[in-house]
Amino acid sequence: MARPWLLASVVLLMAPEKPFALISMRSKAAQIEEGSDADSDDTVGLPELLIMSSPLEKKISYVQLVNFEAVGQAVRPLIDAGLDQPYGVAYHAETGSLYVADYGLQKILRYGLALMPCKGGVESCGGLQWELVVKETQRAVVTDVLARWVGVDKGGNLFYTVETRNSICRLSAHTLSDIAAGYTPAENLKKVTFNEAVALGDARSSQDLVVDLYGSSAGGELVNGPSGLSLDGAGNVVWGNIGGSAGRGSVVYGIAQPKLGASMLPKPTDLAGIVDSPADVAFSAAMVLFSAQKKSVYGICNGMRRVTLLTDTFVVPRGIIWDGDNTAYVADHGADAVFSIPTGRCRRGIVKRKTVNFKGVYGLAIVTAADPTSDAPMGDLVGASALPFD
Repeated sequence: MARPWLLASVVLLMAPEKPFALISMRSKAAQIEEGSDADSDDTVGLPELLIMSSPLEKKISYVQLVNFEAVGQAVRPLIDAGLDQPYGVAYHAETGSLYVADYGLQKILRYGLALMPCKGGVESCGGLQWELVVKETQRAVVTDVLARWVGVDKGGNLFYTVETRNSICRLSAHTLSDIAAGYTPAENLKKVTFNEAVALGDARSSQDLVVDLYGSSAGGELVNGPSGLSLDGAGNVVWGNIGGSAGRGSVVYGIAQPKLGASMLPKPTDLAGIVDSPADVAFSAAMVLFSAQKKSVYGICNGMRRVTLLTDTFVVPRGIIWDGDNTAYVADHGADAVFSIPTGRCRRGIVKRKTVNFKGVYGLAIVTAADPTSDAPMGDLVGASALPFD
């Protein structure tokens, strides 16, 4: 996934004698949430983690990042059973939820994750002090869907694209919570258009509904083979369109979170005209990034909507995600590796740097101390204030 606004917190499982602590990490400094019983020293050394999917290997793994590289090149297993073709991944920190678009199973799956000190010591975790574990096993949140890309916003609402149906769909945080608790089976969800949700009086919470925000009828030609998507911290969504023919794609933005009482959504906006067909997209402070179907990664520069070829040195770039600072990570499916690229300036000829090898890598999600939610990149890009959450 491209990921949205990035991690605001992680669930930290302390040593046996200490209780759970909810750690909120902002501006690189970890702080304990008010009311927690954990000591301030417990926040020291919390890692930056990169979660990676491989449809080829049918698994999801992760690495710890230091200086944009995997520590010891140690790839740790996270989910290695029950998957078929896991493509896009997205992580929501407040709930510890990892969402996986499994194209083979035709489902979007949820797992509950937790970060904990390595049980067997540093040696047993490949030199890492912390390990990411699954504390809530697989549960389908959407069924009978051919989706490759997912995203999650600040409020915990889930978004996904369906290329074959020209759909940008939204599942509310309330409904996701009910599914995770076992109250609502994913098979019982009803798919409706935004206008139908309004008629039901439930356009925001959308309880037990999958809302097609920008279907082909609502988005027109601006929803044409939608691919990867990304959410910022201010209620905006940006997605790529593969388009009807090679090299005739587009990058489009719309409103992800309707205002209270809204009876209609504004029409989506084409950011840059015809572009090389995007695979995935990601917000950053300086630009909207997108990986093309072959070799290239581009940036749409803030303030001018200019498309800049950042680099054409990849093989088959797919998932792309921003770390909330000055770096993005790109999954090169063709090179079986993840690379980092600088995002501080929108300029041609940037140099990539290998992060880790991982066979068949496709989707990426990140756990990081940086917090870009204070900025609204989309507002700078389109020359207007981004719409806040109500």
